[in-house]
Amino acid sequence: MAVMRSVGFMAQANAEIRAAQRQHEVDRARRWRLGRPMALIDQLISDLEILNLKRVYRVPISYETRLLQLRVVLDDAGVPPGELEGVRTRIRIVRLMDQLYAIQESLLGGDRDATDALARLDYDDAGNQPLQLPVRI
Repeated sequence: MAVMRSVGFMAQANAEIRAAQRQHEVDRARRWRLGRPMALIDQLISDLEILNLKRVYRVPISYETRLLQLRVVLDDAGVPPGELEGVRTRIRIVRLMDQLYAIQESLLGGDRDATDALARLDYDDAGNQPLQLPVRI
């Protein structure tokens, strides 16, 4: 009788481990898919903030190539064309930043787990070790 219980517990533990591994792969694939677009948007927002602090009010034409590359990446990530229309030059910097934040939100789909998963891409205080992903069982 004790042998049957331990086999049942082992089977249950194995099933939980397999489920956790599948979930980990799904989370990892999603982080990988969102990582590049989110990083490009974050870099652009950072640069736009610097321009804004320098009292530049409109997105310079020199950003045209960079925005075109971003639009290609975002199109590949599945962002609807309507959302990409606002990613252009010669508009107010704050307006473009708002549009980029809206695109980030749409990429995450309002999903709190996705936001948490991307936050796990950050590094610990030492700056040299990525944070460990928790395993859900």
